[in-house]
Amino acid sequence: MAVRSLAEVMEEMRRRYKRHPKLRQKWRVLAGSDEHGFSDLFFYAPGLGVWQVKGELKSPHELIGAGAKVTARKIDDEIRELMEQGVPMPFGLISPHPKLKDQAIIAAGLGRYQETTKRLKEHFSSRERKVDAELRRKIEKMRRELGLDTAYL
Repeated sequence: MAVRSLAEVMEEMRRRYKRHPKLRQKWRVLAGSDEHGFSDLFFYAPGLGVWQVKGELKSPHELIGAGAKVTARKIDDEIRELMEQGVPMPFGLISPHPKLKDQAIIAAGLGRYQETTKRLKEHFSSRERKVDAELRRKIEKMRRELGLDTAYL
């Protein structure tokens, strides 16, 4: 459950998506905000896992972020039900390929939006909560390095 770049996490999800065509219609996406104001995206594929992507929009077209594959305590039915609640929303995510510099990975579809991701995270173990905190620290570090916290004069 290592925290990895957005490109690496999306590549892992892309490989699993292509490898299991019968599950493609069963994937679910839930978007919301964490208690610190960062965006949380959760991708769920029954039997394959849950991935969390945490980030912040640098501009309307660019998300800075990182992600990890997480394992929820109560997986299929409870997670599926939580991810089917909320308001339907289209989503799109694009990331450079982690190895092929002239290619990008694009994820787009219809997901659900909830104001907060707290209810979903209640199903996470202490290990997943540590991953969530590590993701938040990585985003905060990226914000500092990119100068996103610098005030305009």
